[in-house]
Amino acid sequence: MSALFLILNAQDAQAVRGPTAAGAALEPMAQADGTTFVLPMAVLDDPAHAVHHALLAALERRALDPTAWEVPQ
Repeated sequence: MSALFLILNAQDAQAVRGPTAAGAALEPMAQADGTTFVLPMAVLDDPAHAVHHALLAALERRALDPTAWEVPQ
């Protein structure tokens, strides 16, 4: 099953990484190539991340399989 994700380069990932509001933070997930990062589209609907909404809204969106980077248990 795929879901829509925001695609970030290393520079954008660094710019948004970290606390955004009390009790909230963004942590872009690295992809296998080491230079591409992703965030779920839901961050655009979360007012806790409003400080970064303008940058995030301009990013590429891509359907990805979220299990592709999960660690098996």
